[in-house]
Amino acid sequence: MRSLLASLRLANAPSVVSNVTLGFLLGVWYWGFRHQHQTWGSLAPLSLLATLGVLLLFAGNLLNDWYDREWDATHRPERALPSGKFRPASYLIGGVSLLTLALLLAAFLGPAVFLNVLLISSCIVLYTWAHKRHLWAVLPMAACRAGLYGLGFLALSPVGPWGQEQGTALPLTQQISEQAIASSFLLTHALGLFSYLCGLSLSARYESLGTPPPGMTVLARALLGIPVAALSAWWMPSYPLWTLLGLIPFLGWLALTFSLFRKPLPRFVSALLAGIPLIDWIACVPAATSTLMPGEKLSGHPLVIAGVTLPLLAFGLGRWLQRIAPAT
Repeated sequence: MRSLLASLRLANAPSVVSNVTLGFLLGVWYWGFRHQHQTWGSLAPLSLLATLGVLLLFAGNLLNDWYDREWDATHRPERALPSGKFRPASYLIGGVSLLTLALLLAAFLGPAVFLNVLLISSCIVLYTWAHKRHLWAVLPMAACRAGLYGLGFLALSPVGPWGQEQGTALPLTQQISEQAIASSFLLTHALGLFSYLCGLSLSARYESLGTPPPGMTVLARALLGIPVAALSAWWMPSYPLWTLLGLIPFLGWLALTFSLFRKPLPRFVSALLAGIPLIDWIACVPAATSTLMPGEKLSGHPLVIAGVTLPLLAFGLGRWLQRIAPAT
């Protein structure tokens, strides 16, 4: 059971839920608060989208272990397939089945969600094929995570399953302008997570080596700091206090990771993986406290509770699950 949980990377599942939560809150803030559309008091859509994200995580990890079974036999013989605990075909069937289930669920939710999940699935397949061959494979890996922001955000857009259809009432030039602003809003946040995952993946790439190349180490460290600017860019001018509050846990954990958890490298990578929800918290705090319509109460609202608490809970749960099964 521990080998199976390690293959699924169960310890990384809470951070996936956290990523989708921030994407959902960004959608609520942008399409609801900014444009005075409806608010979403129920968390049922978020639960469904988070399930989609976890399915993609599990599918990708099973396919990854299946594809890497020969390499793991030499470098990671303790893993489930090299040690003979499971047959390789079971991982292939399991990964393809979960990926198919995710695509079917996404298709049921509409074209916006389906296209997003299809792009993430394509990145999963590309990364699985390329990550032991090419350095650029860190890009599709990072895109898989950054795409989770889009999963929540697009689901609440006017063409999403829980959005309000705007039709063609707006002039074409205004529609184009609006789409450009929405894209830049989402992509700015996604850039932070994308950069962090690139830095993390570069570190993980050399996890089994004694000493990583110094040039890659410098690049990885630089990429890990980009979320500080990217996740706070849209919020700092309007909500400086809440944004600064959101930065504290991430900066604190990053400092601990570079000092207390720096060696050995597997420990360092596991700490970086556990810190992913703290990236979300940078924007979750100001987004959660500003998603509601004017006049609505903040205290006790499910969106505020989810936005403020879920990333921190995901961080703690992910770190605890790493004791049960490794995250890498």
